[in-house]
Amino acid sequence: MSEERAQILEMLVAGRVTVEQADQLLQALDAASPAAPHEPAAQLGGQRRRDERADDFFATLTPEQLIELHDHDVSRAFIEQMRAAGLHGLSVDDLIDLYDHGVTPRFVLDLRKTGFTELTSDDLVELYDHGVDAAFVREMQEAGLAAATPDQLVEMYDHGVGAAFVREMRDLGFTNLAPSEWVELRNHGVDSDFAREMHSQYPTRQGRRDEPGE
Repeated sequence: MSEERAQILEMLVAGRVTVEQADQLLQALDAASPAAPHEPAAQLGGQRRRDERADDFFATLTPEQLIELHDHDVSRAFIEQMRAAGLHGLSVDDLIDLYDHGVTPRFVLDLRKTGFTELTSDDLVELYDHGVDAAFVREMQEAGLAAATPDQLVEMYDHGVGAAFVREMRDLGFTNLAPSEWVELRNHGVDSDFAREMHSQYPTRQGRRDEPGE
């Protein structure tokens, strides 16, 4: 995705432009792009199919679903902004759950920028409810935990495992710990000062985990 397209989607997610205005901006961007005339027909067809599926979603809502969405204050704008943030195929129950828990399109878009592009509505609710945002995810990735799953990030956040703690311990040689091991260290009060003191007498053992039975 080009930077210009990302900016347009961000404006849509933030509510600064309507869906129609965003569509006009994207069309203008495509017209101004030298690559636009050479886009494969399949790609353009795919975009049309996505647009049609969006229309189908609203066209096929039952009276019961309309009442449910209305009772939970879920607006069409919220649904369209969630779709613009990258969430497609959400059910009415998913949308209500996201809205009721305070998950915003901005929250979704920011997490997608960290690499979490396949999060379910349950994942998003869990991350939001536990206070795990894109900033925390990015800090943990930069600290060496890029492979951590949403559940692991929630567990580490809940137990006070932050990027500073991870970096300090990694500087002492603890570079291959699983998320659950970081949690165990934190839960038992093992910090970098204690680890440094214990290893000061045996530098050659620094960072090595003991074998079972030692």
